[in-house]
Amino acid sequence: MALQVLWLILALLGSFLSGSIPFAVLIGKMATGKDLRNYNVGNPGGFNAVMTYGLAIGLSVIFIDILKGFLPMMAIDLIFKQAAWGFGIDTVWYKLAVILGPAFCILGHNHSPWLKFKGGRGSAVFIGTLIWVNPLVLICYFFPFGIMIGLFKVPTRVSTVLSAIFYLPAALFLPIAPLWSRHMLTTMVYPATGQFIYLLPFLIALEMWLAQLPRHIPSLIAALRGEEWTLKVGEGQQFSEKLDTIKAKATKEEKEE
Repeated sequence: MALQVLWLILALLGSFLSGSIPFAVLIGKMATGKDLRNYNVGNPGGFNAVMTYGLAIGLSVIFIDILKGFLPMMAIDLIFKQAAWGFGIDTVWYKLAVILGPAFCILGHNHSPWLKFKGGRGSAVFIGTLIWVNPLVLICYFFPFGIMIGLFKVPTRVSTVLSAIFYLPAALFLPIAPLWSRHMLTTMVYPATGQFIYLLPFLIALEMWLAQLPRHIPSLIAALRGEEWTLKVGEGQQFSEKLDTIKAKATKEEKEE
């Protein structure tokens, strides 16, 4: 048991440290000399990297941040289902690792010790994890997200939070998974209705949502005040007065340099 506990601690610590590497800031500084945190929305994440550095650098950052979720989830899944190592898909160690690992990765991204425990909002890490767990659940995230920001002009970060209304039930009831993660669907219970409930993918998605939520609360408050920015298709970004001030300050600092 001591060995399994040690492996679990190492997995969670490794996930946190993997998520904590601020690639958006590091790559941006090396490529342009600009600190991403001083530009546009001030968030050290992939979307702000696109707005600040352009598509080439920004999309590279997003891809690497997605890998920060995909690779730890893949490693945890492959390691902790090895029965020969004292684990296995039916053990509590496997379930704890695959549920908590992605959440710790998001916490590392959102509260990076390299950025004084500040960071992004974990969306790319979330996407990377779901690509491994179940891409169909990810579609159930993107589809309502796109409708909310495209048709109803819901603030982008608010849409990220509200999309859980759709993808969490999908993770709970969707009986389809990729070949490499189909074993996750074996964790189920039978309620009185006889409906299958797939607890493991649901709990993975739920833990990641909860890990992201604290970083989105200020955005929810700003949206209620009418200050939060949103993405208007074909019209560019709409910034609040506060974010415009941050952008103007960064531009002024850049000119002084």
